Amino acid sequence: MKSVIVKARPLRCEIIDVPIPEPGPDEVLIKVIYCASNPRDWKAPDHLVPGVEINQGNEMSGVIEIVGSNVYEFRKGDRVAAAHPMQTENGTYAEYSTAPVNTCFLLPPNISFEEACTIPFALCTAAIGFYQRLKIPFPTSPESSRVQTPLIIYGGSSSIGAFTLKLAKMGRFEKIIVVCGSGRPYIESFGVITDFVDYRDCNVVHDLKAALGGKRCFHAVDAIMDGNSFGHLSEVLAPEGARIAVYLPRLDYSCIPASISVAITFFGTVHGQATPISNEVFEEDVDFAYAFFRLVGRWIAEGKMSGHPYEVLPRGLLSVEDGLRMLKEGKVSAKKLIYRVADTPTLEPEYFF
Repeated sequence: MKSVIVKARPLRCEIIDVPIPEPGPDEVLIKVIYCASNPRDWKAPDHLVPGVEINQGNEMSGVIEIVGSNVYEFRKGDRVAAAHPMQTENGTYAEYSTAPVNTCFLLPPNISFEEACTIPFALCTAAIGFYQRLKIPFPTSPESSRVQTPLIIYGGSSSIGAFTLKLAKMGRFEKIIVVCGSGRPYIESFGVITDFVDYRDCNVVHDLKAALGGKRCFHAVDAIMDGNSFGHLSEVLAPEGARIAVYLPRLDYSCIPASISVAITFFGTVHGQATPISNEVFEEDVDFAYAFFRLVGRWIAEGKMSGHPYEVLPRGLLSVEDGLRMLKEGKVSAKKLIYRVADTPTLEPEYFF
């Protein structure tokens, strides 16, 4: 089968032929219909894990081909979306990919493969930060009916930011304040945001304080990590007991006062991987993901959850390099870049779905 290897310095991709992988006991083998790009896919070989050249894809939708020996809830032919473990073989930029069942969910009939492809990696990452790190009450908890203090999301139109907003819509907050720019029209449509702060006005701290209106804020999500974002947030959060969810473990957060908890969120913990640098293992995240992904399918069917806006790039897997370059150059806003594997010119005719 065809598989895309992502290389760096300069950024480039190579399509190679590899054997179709075998799923592990707790995995499924998926015939990939659509795969999606995330910023980490170019950052990993460039500077996060330099020198490692593998298939960096982590997000997909498709049809189950084989189930592992311990798998009892999925069957061959099921329509699914799934997240593949980071920095492991058999990534999603390929004709077939594997995924653990705890990050795989059945697609209800009201969602397309295209939209479903935008969900698994980003939504799960947002959920870990929101529920597991910030300790926001989960929708099934009796505490979820209690009004929470204001929530600030920096980078609301990013995929993690937008999915955090969709999760926040299931809770209750005094205020939901979003820092964003050109992506405002998209997230404004959610009908949950009380205040907007435009970072392009260069008055983020002042405008955040004005939006808070004297209320204390204990919860913030930095979904953009632009170098100034978490510093700005630390200036407006309550001086004691506040938490910031951040998503890049390798950044220097020393500018954040020690009284504010830096809740480092790393997607790999749902697959038992340790957080880089701090080497923390959050075993509870594995079961959290299992339960969460079962609810995701139901939420989609009920209209409580939806995917992210997307653009399908032409030429299937041949366009992965173009997509990663667009992400690296900052040319993507408020949408996900996805690829229809069957559009790859070099595939054999029998692949087409």
